[in-house]
Amino acid sequence: MGDERTASALLEEHLPRVYRFALRMTRDAHAAEEVAQEALLRAWRQRRRLRNHASLRPWLFQIAANVWRDRLRRDKRAAPYQHGCEELAAPTTWSPEQAMSDAEEARLAVAAMDSLPARQREVLYLHAVEELTIAEIAAVLQITTDATKASLSLARQRMRVVLKDVFQERFGG
Repeated sequence: MGDERTASALLEEHLPRVYRFALRMTRDAHAAEEVAQEALLRAWRQRRRLRNHASLRPWLFQIAANVWRDRLRRDKRAAPYQHGCEELAAPTTWSPEQAMSDAEEARLAVAAMDSLPARQREVLYLHAVEELTIAEIAAVLQITTDATKASLSLARQRMRVVLKDVFQERFGG
């Protein structure tokens, strides 16, 4: 990664994204914080292995996923905690009613995502929120691209079913 200060700054810059990904995996704020910190620590120790800065984000997510898997293997009792929706900020130009409606829809979407099986939840999050490609997601989760596509398709189908009422009300169909 080059200069130590630059490497540190790059890793720190990605901390919020790594934390959000860890939160989607763990569904527990405290566990997510621990996973994100451990992932960045591992990344720092292995920083010389990264040759391409463009692959930093998928590499960090892969490390975070490995940290979580390691933790689950070590402690079979590390059952995820169900938490509420994270704080959602609405633009100040929205009416209070619109902000409440959008916040409620976001809460429902997060709850629907949290109800997915772990693999589907991780694939959907990495694709929809982090905008990783199918190939990048496959690398992060150490699965095939076909498995990634299948998980994404199943996650989308399940989200459509769970959020059917929201979509019908909002989009009329």
